[in-house]
Amino acid sequence: MAKQGPQTITVLGATGRTGQPLVRQALEQGHHVVAFVRDPAKVGLQHERLKVVQGDITRPEQLESALAGADAVVSVMGHVSGSPKDLMAQLARHLVPAMKKQGVSRLVTLLGAGTHDPADPGSFGRTVMLGMMKLLMGHLLADGDAHARLVRESGLEWTIVRPPRLTEGPRKGQYRTGHLALGPSAQLSRADLADFMLRQLTDDTFVRQAPMVSY
Repeated sequence: MAKQGPQTITVLGATGRTGQPLVRQALEQGHHVVAFVRDPAKVGLQHERLKVVQGDITRPEQLESALAGADAVVSVMGHVSGSPKDLMAQLARHLVPAMKKQGVSRLVTLLGAGTHDPADPGSFGRTVMLGMMKLLMGHLLADGDAHARLVRESGLEWTIVRPPRLTEGPRKGQYRTGHLALGPSAQLSRADLADFMLRQLTDDTFVRQAPMVSY
């Protein structure tokens, strides 16, 4: 069952373009946030309920330290320039056992709309979109699928969130969710993506599901 009210959440990818609005919104909602980051100087925010922990996802002892006392983990990590091709698979391989060791069961993790899920509806637009993505970034799709497989097999209370192209627009608080027939023009603001991911902490609707979220 989802826990109601303010929680202690460990955020992975807190300094990224989605991580920053997510951390701000989490603090606005009263949550205690542990930001697990490689470079604390990039956090750019101070708050009495924000704790910054420096570390690397490939160092189990550092990751476990950031998870101590957490109610949930929200991961908005993703590939950036210089990332290893199997970044997301590495994340799952290290995160799942660390969460189990610390007794943290709730995981909300970010992938892309191109990540396959058996419940997705077929559509011409999606076929075109996936064809383009496989041509341009096949290794990213493969890494996302590997991450999703490991998370699905984890036994955790997971939700895999899959948005389309992300923008820097404002938070509207209104969007479509579920297994959507998205085409190449689908988009969502990072602020609304953060809004949806945080809602999963108090809502069981998508536990052990991989919803898309889009305008």
